[in-house]
Amino acid sequence: MPGFEEYGDLYEAIKTGRKKVEYRDATNHWTVRLLSGKGILFKDFYPSNRKMSFREGYLKHKQAVFVVGYTKYPRLIARIDRIVLNRDSNQFEIHIKDVTEITHE
Repeated sequence: MPGFEEYGDLYEAIKTGRKKVEYRDATNHWTVRLLSGKGILFKDFYPSNRKMSFREGYLKHKQAVFVVGYTKYPRLIARIDRIVLNRDSNQFEIHIKDVTEITHE
């Protein structure tokens, strides 16, 4: 994962806004989980040597949820601003903002 060492406690880094991008490999699994049908179609027909930026309408979800391990709480809810497909690294860059911590229901 790019930049992992510089953050230490990833949960705290996301919570405090130091970490604003989360990475996932651009596998079929993550493509289907992150992009809407329109986004998948756009991705497949876009030139393969560029970065692609997906925003509303092309995203399957508007929010991301982060938890520590398999616990239910605490958790962070963040708005997904955009998802960038970096063809060079073959990874999705999930750009997040407006992070809120939920400590109980």
